[in-house]
Amino acid sequence: MGVELKGIVYPSFIKPFDFTFQSQAFTLLVGKSGSGKSTLFQVIAQLSALPYSGQVLIDGIELSKLSITERVQTVGILFQNPNHQFTMESLFEELIFTLENIGHPVQEIDSKIAEVVQQCRCKAILHRPIHHLSGGEKQKAALAVLFAMNPRVYLLDEPFASIDRKSRIEILEILKELASNGKTVILCDHDLTDYEAYIDHMVELRDGQLREVFQIPTSEMTQVASKEVASSPELFHMDRTTCELDNRPLFSIADFTFYQGISCILGDNGVGKSTLFRSILQFQKYKGRITWRGTVLKKKKSLYRDLTGVVQEAEKQFIRVSLREELQLDGSDSERNQRILQALRYFELEKELDKSPYQLSGGQQKILQLLTILTSKASVILLDEPFAGLDDRACHYFCQWIVEDSQKGRSFLMISHRLDPLVSIVDYWVEMTATGLKHLKEVSISRPIKSLGIEDEREVRLNG
Repeated sequence: MGVELKGIVYPSFIKPFDFTFQSQAFTLLVGKSGSGKSTLFQVIAQLSALPYSGQVLIDGIELSKLSITERVQTVGILFQNPNHQFTMESLFEELIFTLENIGHPVQEIDSKIAEVVQQCRCKAILHRPIHHLSGGEKQKAALAVLFAMNPRVYLLDEPFASIDRKSRIEILEILKELASNGKTVILCDHDLTDYEAYIDHMVELRDGQLREVFQIPTSEMTQVASKEVASSPELFHMDRTTCELDNRPLFSIADFTFYQGISCILGDNGVGKSTLFRSILQFQKYKGRITWRGTVLKKKKSLYRDLTGVVQEAEKQFIRVSLREELQLDGSDSERNQRILQALRYFELEKELDKSPYQLSGGQQKILQLLTILTSKASVILLDEPFAGLDDRACHYFCQWIVEDSQKGRSFLMISHRLDPLVSIVDYWVEMTATGLKHLKEVSISRPIKSLGIEDEREVRLNG
């Protein structure tokens, strides 16, 4: 019977709807930023902060009638922000805590942890402090906790936002195997790359209604070339730059130059990309020298007038109580205010100006974060996973903005595992490994052939 939604009414869903997610299948849930996908997952998992009416049934059993312990063993959820998932210091401690709380036999906990670690390929991060893990490593850790709970239904909200393609394919294979073994898997994503070989169904949430999409997108490999190295002036230079984390070497960069323009840094999860950004911004201790336009970088207030960045988790960057205040719309810069208001209208956020940023969806928070940074006076912007939670329309909007700013002399360094939006705008592709950075002449990118959201797609509304 699967996951049945009967007469669901929720503040962000205008009218009641019924829908059934198929049992023992792998379903991809899609929809534009702010359409209510995360909210729907919270309703299914009985974690909604706001009241709703209607019934959620799992294989015919109403979820609200179950005890909390029975519930978490019936439906497990991986949040969009993995930091919301953890209670303990390390993944090992988190797994013990989780298994004890669901009543797993004490004598079998060690063997269960070993099974989960092997299944999720996460041995390397098992004992490291969770707050030292990269965004992608945290996603893997959160997935391991979900696997330890062994629910009948898996809900995964943007699980690949910070994950490299190799790990993405590994996890897709694991999820496909789960569905083949009788689990129900529902995954929410904006990036439609690589799904055709793994999913059984694709469902769209649009205008508060669910409908199955019968044209599952296919992907193709595209070769993308970089500009010739040194065809632009020097931006940053790394000279014998090394960094340690948890008393272990993280990266070592003997000699490397970033050039003005738009650069994108590629590399496996945990290799140190975000830490490199923190080093450039002088928030992370390192050895060696980083020079900017020929001057050694030093932490001082004036530096941040010219140099700023976007962190992976948008909510960490908010400091004011409303969107209006966060965007500083009461300022005297009328041209800036007009640009922001135009963007807010485009994303249908104009009516949310007096809301707290924390009341927005993950994708809307990312839009707010990008608007705040892109309308700053900084001449160099570092963007760490700027497209997490964004639909194709929003990605295209901000890519156009980045290109326009680049043409006016602003430079961008980006870390992104979602490469499709960047194909036509990046000047320099850079690979990062533990042994350093290197410019790539060309990159192979997997991208969906057809994007969702085009009105002429063949789709049929099911069950209301």
